[in-house]
Amino acid sequence: MDLSNPNDPLLNVAVASIITVITIILTLMENEGNDRQGIAKEPSLIREQWRQAHMYRILTAGPNNCAHYLRMSSGAFYGLANILRSNGSLHDTFYVCVEEQLAIFLYMLGHKAKNRVCGIEFIRSGETISRYFNKVLGAVCSIQERFVKQLGSETPMEIRNAAEWFPYFEDCIGMIDGTHIQATLPASIVARFRGRKQVTQNVLAACTPDKKFTYVLAGWEGCANDMTILKDVLSMPSPHGLKVIAGKYYLADAGYTTMPDLSLIVDLGTTSILRGIVTLPMPRNCSTIGILSCVAKLNAHLPPSRTDSAS
Repeated sequence: MDLSNPNDPLLNVAVASIITVITIILTLMENEGNDRQGIAKEPSLIREQWRQAHMYRILTAGPNNCAHYLRMSSGAFYGLANILRSNGSLHDTFYVCVEEQLAIFLYMLGHKAKNRVCGIEFIRSGETISRYFNKVLGAVCSIQERFVKQLGSETPMEIRNAAEWFPYFEDCIGMIDGTHIQATLPASIVARFRGRKQVTQNVLAACTPDKKFTYVLAGWEGCANDMTILKDVLSMPSPHGLKVIAGKYYLADAGYTTMPDLSLIVDLGTTSILRGIVTLPMPRNCSTIGILSCVAKLNAHLPPSRTDSAS
């Protein structure tokens, strides 16, 4: 083959072969690009209209839609959104307003929804869902001290103004109980958190008689004993530990041991209250048991734990 001779038949065959190969490669690349594109997206304007209609349906279209979908009333939702916006924790962006950011966060928490499911609900990418979930999580944690405050030595008004409570419980400043919340963990430590309720963390909480939380400690393994967690709480320095006031006590269930100036055990099996050697009979339908079950009622609003193992 003579490269200097343009009429050389071998040279012409080689050039034709190279052109053919290049054409085939370009055709294959174009087909692969078309396959990757898949189904064409709907126009951005239509997607935005769908998002607005979705938020309207949640917050405005029905009286109970917001409570069922976001696990709080529309008034509480707008109030929380205004707090997070006014204190600078969250900001409206060009594409996502604070209300939608908060709705994404609450929907994922309330229904234990996965990233992809939430992306379909709100017509957002998985990256957008993940980014705003973590952003709102940080914002909500930043206002914890504003709403979760430990009680002082004063007798709560709910006790002082109730004949069935006062003066029998005038030294009671709150209730203590625990709840199990599902945990998704690295495989290396998941066995430590596996207990009778699958893979969970055992969360200790204290509340007032009107069911307002005053202290929450999360992070303990689901197999941990309630009393072990309580001892850990009491050993923590202020302000991280549970405040114990001399002469006052918290109500607790039979999972906790009676401790001076701390807990009054309500034995739900015998429906009696024990403090030292004093036993006070209590009817099963007494409001004390209902209030003591504050965390249990919270459990009713949480989705059941997954039966599959976390990873």
